[in-house]
Amino acid sequence: MMQNDDARLLFGDRIPEHFLPELRRWAREKRWGYFTRNEIDLFRIAAVAYADAARPSVGQIYRLLCALVDEDAERNSVPVRKPSLTTFRRIVKSMPDEFVRHMRFGRLRRVHTFGLVSSAAQALEINFN
Repeated sequence: MMQNDDARLLFGDRIPEHFLPELRRWAREKRWGYFTRNEIDLFRIAAVAYADAARPSVGQIYRLLCALVDEDAERNSVPVRKPSLTTFRRIVKSMPDEFVRHMRFGRLRRVHTFGLVSSAAQALEINFN
């Protein structure tokens, strides 16, 4: 089986190995109609960034995708078309639910007062004796 070292989200979180087969199936779904296969692949790559513990909104990821497309257009003669926000939202919402829930919410753990105070005090170099 492949190493998961490079399977990271846009913001740096690792994608757990057990989600990779389902994500790969999702990425191979044939739903490109108006868009080329390469355009849909790019949209799906951007959509995966939605499944991040930082919980970006679909709108934030959409704006990032549009900025990437604009940047790419400056370098290449063949422009990539942008999806509408509605189309991009559909792509994001078509991702495997369990994967999205796990990446956005599942890894959160209950914060205890001691842990919060301890880590904040250490960061601020405040010593409680």
